[in-house]
Amino acid sequence: MQLLLSGFTSFALFCSSYALPQGPNTLAPEYPNQRTENVNGTWFILPLPKTVVQSAVSWPLLSPPLSDQTLFPNGFPSDSHPVLCMSAYMNDIRMSVLQIQNLFGGGCTIPYVDRLKDGKSAFQASARQWVGGANGNDLMGVVPAEVGTGEGSTLTTAQFVPNNAAYSSISNNPNTYTFQIKPIIVPNPISGPGVILEGVDSTFTSSDSSPYTPHTFHTVINQPLILNNGLCQRNVYLFNQSFTEPVMRKGNITLYEPPQGEFPKGFGGKYDEVGGYSGDAVLVGFNAEGCASAVAESDLGASER
Repeated sequence: MQLLLSGFTSFALFCSSYALPQGPNTLAPEYPNQRTENVNGTWFILPLPKTVVQSAVSWPLLSPPLSDQTLFPNGFPSDSHPVLCMSAYMNDIRMSVLQIQNLFGGGCTIPYVDRLKDGKSAFQASARQWVGGANGNDLMGVVPAEVGTGEGSTLTTAQFVPNNAAYSSISNNPNTYTFQIKPIIVPNPISGPGVILEGVDSTFTSSDSSPYTPHTFHTVINQPLILNNGLCQRNVYLFNQSFTEPVMRKGNITLYEPPQGEFPKGFGGKYDEVGGYSGDAVLVGFNAEGCASAVAESDLGASER
């Protein structure tokens, strides 16, 4: 399931003071045999130590293109590597006759991974990915997680808070929002969620001083995703819709590693004042393919046309 998730990975939103309604899936008629959906998402780029990030992937890391001012206008810490973390409310998920009204997806990926070892082709690798049901139906994520794992994703279920929107408001001065992801270890559909861990906590606001640009996020988000079966997958997020309403963010993100959470060793901790981005995108998830083909067919500019 990168057929169902990497859309999940591998999140209608907002203006500076309120959340917009969820937008439609405008791609389904054009791509009837691919997975398409509306993705109401918020993404953050976290700086983690290079040694920690490298220990979590099996391929070399590429240095981000810091000379490109459209991507990193403020540079990036020399001893760190970017990690992309997100949460999303996904609506009107379609693939041929298969349809799901809504799900949540979230987690973190590692961009700028040299999967081909050619020193230039950028991929993203999963650090941790979760999927969950909406409106209190946490276990609606079980089947998508199992399907996704069978198709190359490393995907498990989680409880998303809030459970009926991409995020919730917690303060009006300034306007402050939050989302949380809580991995489900032992489900309890009768009387509660069962045994759950901590995954991701967040608080964030709109910002006029983000260290990144919308183009930064469009480029990183659309890097092909490395699957665990030797293949890769293109997931193309389009942020050029009339309802996208992109907003730059700044926030505090906390990741949890064992025993409280599931992130790789060294990922856990609180990351303050990191740059983020919210937008209501439409997504098309292509079938898994060879990694050389995936990067050759990638069109990182498509999201902005």
